Amino acid sequence: MRWLPESVSSFGGALDSLIVLITVLTGLGLVAAEAVLLYAALRFRQRRSPRAAYIAGAGWGQTRWVLVPALLLLGADLYIDHATHAAWQAIKGSVPKADQVVRITGQQYGFHFTYPGPDGRLNTADDFQQTGELHVPVGETVVFDLEARDVLHSFWVPALRLKQDAIPGRTIQGWFQATKPGEYEVACAEICGPGHTGMRAKLVVHPVDDYKRWVASRGTAALPAPDGGLSPEAREGWRLVQQRGCLACHNVDGSPTIGSTYRGLFGRRETVVAGGREREVVVDEAYLRRAILDPAAEVVKGYQPLMPPQQGLLTEAELAAIIAYLKTVQ
Repeated sequence: MRWLPESVSSFGGALDSLIVLITVLTGLGLVAAEAVLLYAALRFRQRRSPRAAYIAGAGWGQTRWVLVPALLLLGADLYIDHATHAAWQAIKGSVPKADQVVRITGQQYGFHFTYPGPDGRLNTADDFQQTGELHVPVGETVVFDLEARDVLHSFWVPALRLKQDAIPGRTIQGWFQATKPGEYEVACAEICGPGHTGMRAKLVVHPVDDYKRWVASRGTAALPAPDGGLSPEAREGWRLVQQRGCLACHNVDGSPTIGSTYRGLFGRRETVVAGGREREVVVDEAYLRRAILDPAAEVVKGYQPLMPPQQGLLTEAELAAIIAYLKTVQ
């Protein structure tokens, strides 16, 4: 039985060694302390020592019981610090030259990944985005810029032995090198709201040639491409629904999920709770606008007010595009 998932990170071995070192040293300390406690309980039990003697605690015989364990703990701590410093310098001391770069954005309740296009640079017109899946080539150094769009998040990939907090207003740079192709779990390790446990994604490690083909196709959409006949505005809304993490709580197939399904949403009658009172509404453009910008004001009965307000996070054009797409999901 593995204590941890298989390590597929170039620096995973160093961190696993730290875990083993700390576990062994603290385990030995625990066993020694409990052995002394058990010995004292048996050796000085009432039947053998009916009268307790008063001990002032001023001599070496008593002081050594404090001083010697303290020195042993200090030595173990310094040794752990030395090993930790070496690992920290290798992983965090400097960021190596990147073979690939990606921006990771945490938002309630999903991770969004932005890749550079053919020019190899972020923040240019050919960037493309992927929600819920981080695709990387095996054996190459991936440098990431980590951001949070709303509240504190933590980007956690157990198989990479990688966990990094994402802080609103800051861009934190890090790196990793995956050593084995496959699919691995990504999760948020910071409680970021009621939908925190559903904030998951997937790391897909490709052989190098497969990754190049994936990039050439600009990735696999998290939501199947809509049928033809959609207006350009609705297609932009389809892209935004993926990019903004809406699919972390909603879906288009009608199955039960954290949030109400998009399937057949437009024109549907819904019972909403507003100010503690229930009322029936028809899902029209005005309702969708209110539900996106201030979702807690009118909550569909049977669901929790999990969605954060989008006021100030969407432009008018983006809001109109999302509404245009939602009208097409039948």
